[in-house]
Amino acid sequence: MLIPTKFTRLEESTLFKMRCILAEKRGGESVLDVYARTRLSFSDAIEFLHAMDILFVLDLVEIDSESEVVRYA
Repeated sequence: MLIPTKFTRLEESTLFKMRCILAEKRGGESVLDVYARTRLSFSDAIEFLHAMDILFVLDLVEIDSESEVVRYA
């Protein structure tokens, strides 16, 4: 996970890129749909998963394990 430092600009940090996931949230999306919608904002899938992990820990997203649908807080 990239955090802003004096060597990493805020715009390049994973914390900043989490807003891409939340900016145009849609109901009924799977994790794969969210990645497809935001993939140009992330350098790779690992960075996307780090952002999703942080959002999950902050309780801003929930993922239904049966239907694999992302629900936003």
